[in-house]
Amino acid sequence: MIETTEQHSEAGMCRYPGCPAPPAPAPADKPGRRPSYCVDANHTPLTAYRERQRLKKAAVGDPSAPTPEDLDRPVSLSQVRAGELVGRIEALAVGLSEELGRVLVELRTAGDPDAAAAEVSAAAEREQAEREQADAAAEDALRRAEEAEGQAQRAVEQLAAEREEMRTTIEQTQAVAAEQIRRAETERDDARSEARAATEQARADLAAERARAAELTAQARAEREQAAQQIEQVRADAERARAAIEAAHAEQSEAARRTAEALADAARAQERRAEIAEAAAERERAARGTLEEALAQARAELARMRPQAEPVDPREEE
Repeated sequence: MIETTEQHSEAGMCRYPGCPAPPAPAPADKPGRRPSYCVDANHTPLTAYRERQRLKKAAVGDPSAPTPEDLDRPVSLSQVRAGELVGRIEALAVGLSEELGRVLVELRTAGDPDAAAAEVSAAAEREQAEREQADAAAEDALRRAEEAEGQAQRAVEQLAAEREEMRTTIEQTQAVAAEQIRRAETERDDARSEARAATEQARADLAAERARAAELTAQARAEREQAAQQIEQVRADAERARAAIEAAHAEQSEAARRTAEALADAARAQERRAEIAEAAAERERAARGTLEEALAQARAELARMRPQAEPVDPREEE
């Protein structure tokens, strides 16, 4: 990664990993070495170092990535990861402090006036422009050393603050996790007790239901047997009733037949009597007509003969 960064710088690119932008232009009033990073304020030696470390971890595989078997233990996993992060931060702080110490030594050496004077004396035969450029380079190096020292100090202080904040966060997380574990264990124990009580109650209810079912089954069997007996009795009674009804129907049919025959005989007799009476009446009418005719003739004859037979009374004439 360092070789890649140097190649980027030599190729006129920002030294921040993966940045294709060119370095920022050198200030016109500050001669010296050209800037190594682009105009992006987030591309600094510190951020570039962090990015290189991240890329290294990504290249070898980050051991902090969660595995499927750890997904059901988020609290424990967070505690382990937090401890690993604190260890990494401490190691990074120690390594950065050592690197910054060596950088400060080199920068102090580069900014030593005696060394600069020796270099200027050795280059006295060079052109005036080269001497001025060397002086400017020395001043720029000294300025950069001071700036780097300040940045390093601030970075160390920031890392210490972040480490303290991380430690506080871990302690709080552990306390919360412990409380959550305690609550979970309490809830688990309560759930187990409730489950045992529910199981015992369910068993008791099941036994009672089984006893009740057996009782109902026996009762239903007895009622079924009694109903079967009643059905047989009803069938026998129905058979006897059917036989009685059939016998009654037969008797009624015979009586009706006899009654119909008697009525027919009576009707025929009545009709015969009516015919006889009609004939008698006809004979009577005929005889009466004959008698009336004879009487009429007799009266007429009597009336005709009466004046001849009786003497005339003179008083009647008067």
